Amino acid sequence: MTYGGLTPEARILDLGCGDGFLVDALCPDPADAIDAVDIHLTADQLSLFSKERPRIKFHNSYHSLAKNGYGLITMFDVLEHVEDDVPFLQETISRFATPGTCFFCTVPAFQSLFSSHDTFLNHHRRYSLPGLEQILDRAGLKVIRSGYLFGLLLPLRTLAVLIEKLFGSTDKDPGIGHWRHGRFLTSTIAGILDADNFLLLCLNKMGIKIPGLTVWAICKTPQ
Repeated sequence: MTYGGLTPEARILDLGCGDGFLVDALCPDPADAIDAVDIHLTADQLSLFSKERPRIKFHNSYHSLAKNGYGLITMFDVLEHVEDDVPFLQETISRFATPGTCFFCTVPAFQSLFSSHDTFLNHHRRYSLPGLEQILDRAGLKVIRSGYLFGLLLPLRTLAVLIEKLFGSTDKDPGIGHWRHGRFLTSTIAGILDADNFLLLCLNKMGIKIPGLTVWAICKTPQ
């Protein structure tokens, strides 16, 4: 994924960062001015993640972040956790963005797939692609590119939600933390999903948007 007009010296802010894996993987190696914030991080986690990803400066509050100082702001599966998403985006733009700042966000797709899994993760909603674009537009952002990821997972999640609606939830822990299927199977599935996403992104460049389990958008603040 590329971010049009982003200079190598631009500062990067990742909101709701977790352990910083995604922003570390997606941002180019020369980027060494990365702030990552997650209000749920403990002091021990801040120390551990900082050692694991030394080019990222981790925070568990917004107070130490640079005001209006970022060229790229990322939000990976954050907006669905926010009750009022448009005001949250507007406040983020006001506090941290500059004219022309790039935003890259992902959210779970399709409200019809809302299930106990979303409730477990404290989601308020899921999004359609037009719905996300409308939210971004209302917040004052111009969408540059948008599309879907994880197309192969969409029918699997649809089937799981259908089974839940018919028979009720049978999973007492619907999070991913209980995954215990070994390194080989995990790496195999990861490889298949990487190929799936690569294909979806290639088709997206051709103007073909195949639905998937995740919606993404790249947008900018007005110049």
